Amino acid sequence: MDVQWPLLIFSVLLGMGSGLLVFIGIGELKGAFKKVRFVLAVSALVLLAAGGVASTFHLGHIDRAFHILGNLNSAFSHELFAVAFAALVALVYAVLARKDYPGASKVVGILALIAGLVLPLTAGISFMMPARPAWDSFTLPLMYLGTGLGMGMVLGAALVYAKGDAEDAPLALRVAIIGVVCSIVTMVAYVAALALAPFAHESRSLARLFSGSLAVEFWVGVALLGIVVPAVLVGLAAKRSPKASAGGSAVAVKQTAGYLWAAFVCLVIGSVVLRVIMYAVATSVESLIY
Repeated sequence: MDVQWPLLIFSVLLGMGSGLLVFIGIGELKGAFKKVRFVLAVSALVLLAAGGVASTFHLGHIDRAFHILGNLNSAFSHELFAVAFAALVALVYAVLARKDYPGASKVVGILALIAGLVLPLTAGISFMMPARPAWDSFTLPLMYLGTGLGMGMVLGAALVYAKGDAEDAPLALRVAIIGVVCSIVTMVAYVAALALAPFAHESRSLARLFSGSLAVEFWVGVALLGIVVPAVLVGLAAKRSPKASAGGSAVAVKQTAGYLWAAFVCLVIGSVVLRVIMYAVATSVESLIY
């Protein structure tokens, strides 16, 4: 199956935005990230808006998005509502971030956390279909969620190190590490699910990933840049962070931020490449056609 780039870009951007919303929610629950919460909210809103624009290119005409609302039971309409809700929450939180309403900010922050978890799952579920065994697994929406948490949480931590308070740095780094773990686990789970998919076929086999036509994409894009390098980089960030969080040198803070930015870039590359593979292995069930 050809790569549907508008949908791929949409899923990556909404993943980043969703991960940032979860990061915001955790910060509100912990009473942290106040100095950068406006930047976090605006970043999430921009990512969600950009993803929404990207998705319209798949429809051909933006007005066709309104036809989706004609069937409120469809997965695509649920996805549209989830994006709209997440964007609205990000907008409201950005407004509150400029004011001093701690109670309202906490409530909206919790809504942001919920929206950030629900949106990637909703988007992933819309792809599940029995006719394409490589997609007909709940590990696909989990992969959407996990990679989104990885990208968004590491991005959020990098912004904290760049513009936030030093006392928030340890929490931001712990959240980033959790995000990377979620990304790695769900990426591995999705790849493993390919081996268990029904109607086995070479086009969607692990052999194609490990040693076949998709080997370069898998080993370089997913295994190396999407899994190994981000894990090493956040490990290096954790090694440097205690000195910075204790009031250490600006050099240590800058170096830790650099590790996080690099990890974020690698996670984005890994997420994109895994989605390219997702389309490449999305062959239909031949027995239902011939």
